[in-house]
Amino acid sequence: MKLAVQTLLLPGQDMHARFAAAAVAGYDGVEVATGPSFDLLANEGEIAAASAAAGVAVAAICTSGLHDPVIEDRAERTRRIETLRALLACADRLGATGVVSVPVRPQAGVNPALLPDLAIETYSEVVDGLEEGTSRIFLEPLNRFETRFLLRVGQAVDLAKAVGHPRCVALADAFHMNIEESSWTEPVLAAGDLLGHVHIADNNRFEPGAGMIDFQPFFGALKQIGYADYISLECFHPSGSGLSGPPAETLRRTAAFMRDQWTTA
Repeated sequence: MKLAVQTLLLPGQDMHARFAAAAVAGYDGVEVATGPSFDLLANEGEIAAASAAAGVAVAAICTSGLHDPVIEDRAERTRRIETLRALLACADRLGATGVVSVPVRPQAGVNPALLPDLAIETYSEVVDGLEEGTSRIFLEPLNRFETRFLLRVGQAVDLAKAVGHPRCVALADAFHMNIEESSWTEPVLAAGDLLGHVHIADNNRFEPGAGMIDFQPFFGALKQIGYADYISLECFHPSGSGLSGPPAETLRRTAAFMRDQWTTA
């Protein structure tokens, strides 16, 4: 089991301190969130140095709504496509497995009649212009309260298949699955090797173990398909923190909980 944690959950005033905290808490990788508060492309050197110093890998890059590429304005869509390509190239340089991408959220105002065709066209353009590398786009489904397009793992798999490129695959997020799916196992088994990344949080969007989800069926399905990529802690909560307690202690406890759940699944 390869465990990762997002930078937004880690304690520390800078990336060196956050990567060091991830190492102490027992995580194999750090998923770097890029957005309004931290521009990864402008701070790539800091991330590379922090990763090397802590001995913790850069697991993946997680984008924000500013990066969602499926929008109607052609000039802005082109800019976002180019940014995604740049982030994928950055992921390769940092040794990360890929870049998490949500296609579109309601605030973008995209005409639903244009979907899924516009999404297929957009991601096809992203991958067709990539330089040589191995990092992948992870298509992330959200839930009905956050998007109206791409709600389930199977829909992300269908989009990846329509794009038809090995560097475009699906993501499964346990928090969103808990709302939108009718099974923990069927979407994972159907996705198979098109499942490239996993986000995890409990039903209350705190860390696993702080809510009601039984993760063993989900982990069991991941083991059945031979999933060997990262399971990354991504938690948010209206309280302003994604964790139910002090970060250092909570992150250590969560890593131990997830490894135990994985072993017994």
